[in-house]
Amino acid sequence: MKLVRVSAAAAAVVVAVVAAIAVPVPVPVQAEDPVTQLGSMKWLAGTWRGPAWGGEFTAYYSTPEGGRILSHSELRKGGKLAFHEFEVFQVKAGAVVLNPYPGGQAAAGFTLASLDAKARRAVFENPKKDFPTRIVYERPADDRLVITLSDPHGKSGEEEVFDLKRVADAGAPKRPARR
Repeated sequence: MKLVRVSAAAAAVVVAVVAAIAVPVPVPVQAEDPVTQLGSMKWLAGTWRGPAWGGEFTAYYSTPEGGRILSHSELRKGGKLAFHEFEVFQVKAGAVVLNPYPGGQAAAGFTLASLDAKARRAVFENPKKDFPTRIVYERPADDRLVITLSDPHGKSGEEEVFDLKRVADAGAPKRPARR
């Protein structure tokens, strides 16, 4: 009887070992370096406009050439500027960071938490600040940019969604013609 128990236990070990060998072990994918991540965010570039906060919101994003994405956003109500913000996306301390400047004043930055360049989606987070603690940029279509401000790390439960359409870059600075 002892021989049967040992054989059954040995068989169970053999089956477990064979199963472990047959099942591939997932290998962690190496994350892209931050410079490559920032460079892959070129899908953000352009001029985007849509309704928000009782007015018309326009956001301009540069390409990542030169190692930075520069942005200027503005809200106009009744034809007058009601709000503006500058943003700088850049690599700092080995990570892609987003530094907003609402009203031209420096504010707490956000770090890139996830990026899917093929899906054109970037998530920036800063769990230590007040609303928003997460900013998601995504391009669900070629002519749309959706920016979602949310607070999954806080208790506010707030969420604001900016559903913007691509517009001609009429407001973007023009390069002077070469002579």
